[in-house]
Amino acid sequence: MIVDFFVVGAARSGTTSFYNYLSQHPQVFLPSVKECNYFSDVESMDQEVYIDPEFGKQYHMKIINSYTVYESLFKNVESEKLKGEVSPSYLWDRSSAKKIWAHNKNAKIIISLRNPIYRAYSHYLMHYNTGYEKEISFEDAIKAKKSTIWGGGNLYLEMGLYYEQVKVYLDYFEPQNIKIVIYEDWIKDINIQMNHIFDFLKLDVCNDFDLNKKYNQTTAIKNRKIINFFRQRKIKKALNRVLSDDIKDKIKKDFFSNTGSNEKLKTETFEDLKDYYIADIEKLEKLIKVPLLSKWQLRDD
Repeated sequence: MIVDFFVVGAARSGTTSFYNYLSQHPQVFLPSVKECNYFSDVESMDQEVYIDPEFGKQYHMKIINSYTVYESLFKNVESEKLKGEVSPSYLWDRSSAKKIWAHNKNAKIIISLRNPIYRAYSHYLMHYNTGYEKEISFEDAIKAKKSTIWGGGNLYLEMGLYYEQVKVYLDYFEPQNIKIVIYEDWIKDINIQMNHIFDFLKLDVCNDFDLNKKYNQTTAIKNRKIINFFRQRKIKKALNRVLSDDIKDKIKKDFFSNTGSNEKLKTETFEDLKDYYIADIEKLEKLIKVPLLSKWQLRDD
């Protein structure tokens, strides 16, 4: 079993949308686990992600360490031309590129990069609204003691230092097998950008997919105390035994708003963080030959 292409991140840069849009292409097979994390050496605070996936169920994330389990996720491939996988941990984890190269030296690699300041803020909001992050402000969170764990950690700024993350893929794979997608360009015209990706993968043009639904958006919690109570490991375990997936989904909707977070990144924080990223982005610009500082409005022209 050989996986043909990988969407490797960065986190909070559209990978869930990539998974859902690519899944709609008739020539693409993606597993029922959006993030398999098989080729990365990462950990999570959520113990449920270590439980083997059940056949026929959809999962956002698992940490799969068994090749037998990983291979089983692709056993339903039929007429699809390509098998793919989407795991943003593969960009962050420095060992992933080598492991993927050992699996398939000709694999196509898709890397989505987002303005690192907005990426960091989006990551913070996701963790705050899901209970991992306790600091009530982004400014306090980025100054807090670091937790390096992948699933639930707080390396919000560090994950946006893209140069070394991207370079390791260019060290292993041929340039023609790597496609860099700039998130801000992609969201301006998803249809056109997706067909650029299909062309990169040598797939037929496809315009027959639903672009209206937004995936993995940051949402605000209506009642944080109650949701934190339900997130306790013993409580979650008990609820998982007695509640169906449909009922759990309804409960989640009752506790989260559907309008997304109304919180905005402070202008002064954005300005303060420019200096943190400038040197790294300048190196990345030379590496991939894309004017990122201008695209991300980090240079005063």
